[in-house]
Amino acid sequence: MSIKEKVVHQAPVEVGGYTVRSAKFVKAAVNLKGLPEEHLPQIAFLGRSNVGKSSLMNTLMGQKKLVKISSTPGKTRELNFFKVNDEFFLVDLPGVGFAKVNNAKRDQMSDFIREYVEKCKDLKGLIYLVDIRHGGTPIDIETVESIRATGCPVLVVASKRDKVNQSELAKGLRDIQQRLDLDQKPLCVSSLKKTGLDELWTEILEAIHSDNGKDAT
Repeated sequence: MSIKEKVVHQAPVEVGGYTVRSAKFVKAAVNLKGLPEEHLPQIAFLGRSNVGKSSLMNTLMGQKKLVKISSTPGKTRELNFFKVNDEFFLVDLPGVGFAKVNNAKRDQMSDFIREYVEKCKDLKGLIYLVDIRHGGTPIDIETVESIRATGCPVLVVASKRDKVNQSELAKGLRDIQQRLDLDQKPLCVSSLKKTGLDELWTEILEAIHSDNGKDAT
């Protein structure tokens, strides 16, 4: 079944210093055969359910409802592709570690995500979100290590900056850096306050235009 592209806006919107001229929902995929035929660079977003992934993607694209924000965490069961400026895709991956999804379904989603990360040649990098309040859980650590093992570049980003004070922020960033074995403290963003978006767009664009792809370390 083909899904028509849904264009939410065409008027230019500047987000974090980057101008979004168009943002489109292109399609949802449940297996590798369903990936977009158009070979544009892809940047995927992953994280635990309810980490703020959909909100961040909407904010980056200057939207509120382009990426569906479910009231039921873990509802997303497929890969959703959004084409930005007709130049690249931002990809919304299913949330990891949601307990109410049955084991068989969770394993199936995990296998699909792993296969996508390993085999999609258009994937230039993955942004993994960690709730700043939790400082990196065992599931976060396991997932990031699995992504690194595939050779896919992964950028760990702390979300929900607006939910913590300065001391909590410092502790959360320190915990994430230590637990996920990062060279430096992670970038921290807030979809609500729109902070950290300029740095995040810089990272995304650098990855998109990089020739290193999954061979990067």
